[in-house]
Parts: sequence; structure tokens; C-alpha cells
Amino acid sequence: MNKKVIYFLMNQVILIMDYKKIFSVLIIFFYSSSSVSEVLYKKENLIITSIDVNTYQELYKNNYGSLIDNNNAIKDLVLINNLINYFEEYNKDFINRIDSEILNQYGDKYLDDYNYRNFIRFSKIRDEFIINYFNNNLEIKEIEKIFNELDNLTLPISINECLIIEKTVDLRNNQDFIKNLLHNLKNNLKDFKIKIDNIDYKVCIDESNLRFLEQLIVKYIESQTNDEFKYFVYGKTKN
Repeated sequence: MNKKVIYFLMNQVILIMDYKKIFSVLIIFFYSSSSVSEVLYKKENLIITSIDVNTYQELYKNNYGSLIDNNNAIKDLVLINNLINYFEEYNKDFINRIDSEILNQYGDKYLDDYNYRNFIRFSKIRDEFIINYFNNNLEIKEIEKIFNELDNLTLPISINECLIIEKTVDLRNNQDFIKNLLHNLKNNLKDFKIKIDNIDYKVCIDESNLRFLEQLIVKYIESQTNDEFKYFVYGKTKN
């Protein structure tokens, strides 16, 4: 798999999910000496407590921007734990690679805590489906579809490497830009060029606009891979 592609997608997913913010908000759940834990689910070797559920609810809220009730939180935790256990048993190298990424990004304190560790592990497993789709399935026509849903995609263009802005143009339906954007993203480049009236222009995309476009694509891929990922997760469920 193209390392540049993986680097791009992992960065964008992290930007959307903002793990570090989530962790700092939730630290109280793991170190509060006054917390009382009640067992809410127990089957075979899996035990889920009220602290686990409360923690997951906060993670879910900070990650997805919505609330999840106790029953659905427990269902999610069962699925997450079963999926992690599956990889622990049948593909330990994959889990070790994920843990190395977690260690490099967040430090060992997040590996030491069971709830944090499994939440990030699960998120990174989900990311693998996004990476695979981006690398092997994403087509120009899908980018066109994404852009057509925007009110506009007005960006500045220049004939002298963005030293002077000539004008701004709506590039939603510009085939040169769409093809060039996908090429740049897949090769981790930032050389956005178009041709208008036989004149070559450079599209001057700042980091904010580039991040916006990247996140649009990642969210689209998430929606396209949801069913496949759910099927995969439920296939590993034993409890």
C-alpha cells in the first residue's frame, strides 16, 4: 500500500476525530478515586462496567457530536472488544502495528489504559477500510458528485505561482481541477493546476481549504464503506 496515501488519510481522519481533545476531556473517568463501578454486562471473558459505558459515551459524544444511550453503548463496546480480541488472536502483527502508531502519536499512557487503547484501535481499524477504498476504488466521478453538492467551490487562481492572484473562480465542475486534485492527494503533492481559455493557472489553495476538501472526501468514503465495515465487525462477534 502506498505510504503517502496512508499518511494523507490517517492525518485527515485524525483531524476529523481530534483524538487528543477527546483524551484530555475524558481523563477524569480513569483517575477519579471516587468513581463507583457497576457491572452492566458479563459474558464469558467480557465484562463491561458503568465506568466503561460512561467513558464510551463521552468518547462517542466528542467524536461524533451526538449522544448514545446505555444500551447502544454496551452493544458498541461488545463489538469493539470482540473485534480487538479477534485480531489479538488471529492477526497479532496487525494489532502490534496499530499500537506502534498509537505510541508514536500519543505516548504510552494511552496504550496503558484499556478503554482508550481499544477506542483508538477500533478507530484505526475503521481507517483501514477508508484507506483501502481511497487507494483502490475512488473515482473521478465520485469527486464530481461530492463537489456538485456544494453551493460553490470558489478558489483563487494565479499565473505566477500565486504571487499575484488573477481572479477567483468556481471550480466545482472544472474537470482539470478535479483530476488534478485526486492526483495530488494520491501522491501527497500540492501542485494544483488548471487551464482556462488556453491559459495555464495555478490554483492557490491554502491549508484551510485543502483540509476542507480532504475531509469532504474522507466523510464520503466513510459513508461508502459503512455497510462493508459493519458486516466485517459483526462477522467477528462472538458474544
